[in-house]
Amino acid sequence: MKLYSAPGTCATAMHIVLEWIGAPYEVEQLDFAGMKSEAYLKINPSGVVPTLVDGDMVLPEGLAILLYLADKHSESGIAPAAGTVERAELHRWLAFISGTLHPYFWPHFMPMRFTTDPKEHKAVQQASHSLVDKALSQIEQHLVGRDWLLGDKKSVADALLYPMAGWAYGFDKPTSEYRNIDRIIRKLAADPAVLAVHKSQGTQPKVGLVEAV
Repeated sequence: MKLYSAPGTCATAMHIVLEWIGAPYEVEQLDFAGMKSEAYLKINPSGVVPTLVDGDMVLPEGLAILLYLADKHSESGIAPAAGTVERAELHRWLAFISGTLHPYFWPHFMPMRFTTDPKEHKAVQQASHSLVDKALSQIEQHLVGRDWLLGDKKSVADALLYPMAGWAYGFDKPTSEYRNIDRIIRKLAADPAVLAVHKSQGTQPKVGLVEAV
């Protein structure tokens, strides 16, 4: 398997999951120019990461990749069994993180896409922060009494939350104020697989000093 990724992006989640699985894989880290290159656009016409190549299969979209890996490597225990209530709960949180939380960050990183007035960029970013707070607050409430998003065991949903929650550590209301989310992110930041991903990317956990698992 080969993952096309970029440091610090949501593709970090797929990289983490590949480490958890333990099957042979390689990663090609792309910059913005690489994502828009003719060669990569032939693989993923959207010109974004992630993309997973497994034999003749080329699979873009992070949510699809996570579910594919969970099903192909069910023995790794990174997702509940298909057809169970717990699996439906996994689908719920993957959809919420990828379809609600993730888009809420777009105005923060790319305010120019949401207004034609450069003077309004800060206001657009502030609106983004309010939306991120709304989504993180919902996740925070769900985590009360739970060790992980799905209960007592980590899953691909926690891997997907990891990079996005990390982006908000620098917000006016940082991720550290969502104590249950911060607890999960700190546990993941100390996970050997996650540390291996950071080393591969040349990045550091956003939480700074991490606590032992």
